Amino acid sequence: MNTPTVPKPQQKRLRAHFGFVSLPFRKNVAANQMFDSTSQRELLHALPMWLDIKGIALVTGPSGVGKSITLRRFVADLPSGHYDVHHFGQIPTTPSGFLRALCRRLDLRTRLHGADMFDDARAALRRWKDEHGTHPILVMDDAEGMRIGTLDLVRRLTATELDADDAGSILLTGTERLLTTLRDPVLEPLRTRFSYVHALRPFNLDDARNYIRFHLQHAGASADLFTDGAVTALFHASGGVPRVVNQLALQALIAAAVHGVDQVDTNAMKRVLHAHPLYSARTKAG
Repeated sequence: MNTPTVPKPQQKRLRAHFGFVSLPFRKNVAANQMFDSTSQRELLHALPMWLDIKGIALVTGPSGVGKSITLRRFVADLPSGHYDVHHFGQIPTTPSGFLRALCRRLDLRTRLHGADMFDDARAALRRWKDEHGTHPILVMDDAEGMRIGTLDLVRRLTATELDADDAGSILLTGTERLLTTLRDPVLEPLRTRFSYVHALRPFNLDDARNYIRFHLQHAGASADLFTDGAVTALFHASGGVPRVVNQLALQALIAAAVHGVDQVDTNAMKRVLHAHPLYSARTKAG
């Protein structure tokens, strides 16, 4: 078998080599241009129904599975004038830090004592509908770093007199680390308050095929740039995690461009995987 030769250095970019109109598998994709997998579609259909119930929802899944972009899509699709979304991308882990961040989001002045900030924030949430005409939603993304005391504040924020109604809705997302924290006996009152829970799953093989085809189509590339065998090898190496699919697909495209070939076939994909320092051991074990 002839080993592919590396062409002489040229000012040849990845987009020019494949004729891409835009780079596929890129990190930052607009929410309205996202590919939705089977599990993501389930979540996007369920979250508006959860808002009929209100309260606290939990979305979990491994890192890179698509939690953040799915939530961005959900927020972008909310009917205007009905909801106010307060998004926490980096959540302070301590109760006092969280309360300060929450007060800033709600345009409240910070106070010296945490109890005062908590009372102010909960009162503001209770008044929100009357004062703004909208239902407040707190979206807490990447919540796996939150401490037990901070998570208990989350439960207490939404409760009103005698639990008659919810002052606002809270959407928590995080990895297995968040689930581990939530299993602590102290947080049993919070666990019993979740009105909706969804475990976002990685891609299945059909999802992975459609995902790769989706990105290639939007990049103006041929749908068979990756052969079916290459997609299958990539899928098994990535575990179906979208972020890893992106990483390995781009690695394969760069390797193809370096060697001057126009398609990623099974053998080319396997060479990339065996040479990749992060995935070679997993590939050889499989």
